[in-house]
Amino acid sequence: MGDDPGGSNAAGGAMPRPWQTTGRMSSVWGWQGGAIGPRLADATEAFLARAGFDRAPWLTVIFAGGIGTWFVLPEMWQWCAAIAIGVGAALAAFALWPLGSAADEHRAHLRLAVVTGSLVFAFGIAVIWARSEMVGAEPIARPVVEQLHGHVLEREDQPADGRLRLTLATRDFGTGTARKVRINVPLTAFGDGGVPPGLAEGAMVRLRARLMPPASPMLPGSYDFARAAWFKGLAATGTMVGPLDIIRPAPETGGIANVQRWLAAHVRARVDGSAGAIAAAFASGDRGSITEADEAAMRDSGLTHLLSISGLHVSAVIAAAYFAALRLLALWPALVLRVRLPVVAAAAGALAGVGYTLLTGAEVPTVRSCVAALLVLGALALGREALSLRMVAVAGGFVLLLWPESAIGPSFQMSFSAVIAIIALSTSAPARAF
Repeated sequence: MGDDPGGSNAAGGAMPRPWQTTGRMSSVWGWQGGAIGPRLADATEAFLARAGFDRAPWLTVIFAGGIGTWFVLPEMWQWCAAIAIGVGAALAAFALWPLGSAADEHRAHLRLAVVTGSLVFAFGIAVIWARSEMVGAEPIARPVVEQLHGHVLEREDQPADGRLRLTLATRDFGTGTARKVRINVPLTAFGDGGVPPGLAEGAMVRLRARLMPPASPMLPGSYDFARAAWFKGLAATGTMVGPLDIIRPAPETGGIANVQRWLAAHVRARVDGSAGAIAAAFASGDRGSITEADEAAMRDSGLTHLLSISGLHVSAVIAAAYFAALRLLALWPALVLRVRLPVVAAAAGALAGVGYTLLTGAEVPTVRSCVAALLVLGALALGREALSLRMVAVAGGFVLLLWPESAIGPSFQMSFSAVIAIIALSTSAPARAF
């Protein structure tokens, strides 16, 4: 007699109500109701299983992401919260897929990815935070003129600008707090006699200087010297006013800095003019003699990056040492029959690369290039593929571990982006087929 108010159909079964059939809408995307999570997890597990060792380079990306998160978040409680989220995600993965359960067969790769990725992300935040606390220096509050009594940590010659730069370790007269300052010393302050021989690393000096706090960016997004100075430990920069007194000269035993200055002076003495200044920069990393006109000419021609010692220079030195050692040792038949020459040549190239890196000041781009080149030499010596994304990831992780602040610098980003693009293109199927 009419429709059943309970919604039963002619076969006696219960007719589903509209709100009970909404789950079937997921079939539009090929999913059954309530099965999206397991299927997505199955697909992710299968993808991670197929990836194999290709998963490892992503750890460096996640590590850099943690470092970038620290720079984005402004407050300490936010850093703590981000670290807690990373650790919490790792613990949640263990709770959801416990060890010794069926998850060992069905979710092992996904669990490993979540745990390692979360912990590496938290570790990235912790590393840059620790780096900031260890090397960061509180800048001075306002410009001051004061007498400084300090220990010379670094001397940088800049004859093209008519000055030299001294980085001094001093103490604040009021509080006794240790601080590091960088002072520009005009060469005219030394008269006709030139720079005193005892003014080098390790000397004790007394001078009067006008100090300024590190400058913030003049425009949004421009170079932030205050941030760079923080990670260099500089509390102030300034210019010397008046005379400079050497209380205790530098030790006579020459270090790498003295060898670098001697080599730069030797090259400039043998090659005159702009060519000598540029050749000295290639040989020793000393760019202080390059004039502003030459800098502008190199910049306008798109070649200014050649003046900064980086991958091109390190690779050239290592390659020259490698092939020279390989060719010369091949002339010794007794050695050829008993030793693998590529291994010996790789060792010679590695020594040349490390020596050149130290001689040119061991700046971050140079160290980064040297590490990558050493990995390539190691791969050649072992008979493995020399260029791979794993090599780039190891080099990037090494640099970020020592200098995590470089992650937000254009040098790090552009260099690694270029290398990744070259390797990805060279290992692609069309390139291999060609």
